[in-house]
Amino acid sequence: MDLDQINKLAENDVVRRLLQSVLGRAGDGLDLNRLLDQLQQGGLQQQVYSWIQIAPNREVTGPQVRDALGAANLDAAAKDAGISPEQAADKLSEVLPELVDRASPSGVLPDATTLQDAMSQVLGGETREDHPS
Repeated sequence: MDLDQINKLAENDVVRRLLQSVLGRAGDGLDLNRLLDQLQQGGLQQQVYSWIQIAPNREVTGPQVRDALGAANLDAAAKDAGISPEQAADKLSEVLPELVDRASPSGVLPDATTLQDAMSQVLGGETREDHPS
């Protein structure tokens, strides 16, 4: 996992708040795996698969992200980040492929605990140890 590159994505305060919100809404803590499950269930299976694999990332549009996450989740995340839902969807369509690609440089996502702890380290927030299962 390339934490330096993920840190660069999260340097933008709006992006960081947006990611904190959508990852936090997906599950306990900052759960990228659950967010990816949600995107896949929302019809973005091929895109998510391409982001993880060692292959060119398939593009995703703002409207596709909105449809996959659901309007209520996206609206809440946009509010948390201080931007419009349309801006949030567009920003996520740019950032999520890069984030997932950087989290899976060998074509495989790290285990859930490692991934969640890394997201917490980069974005701020609680680690799994803060919320034992």
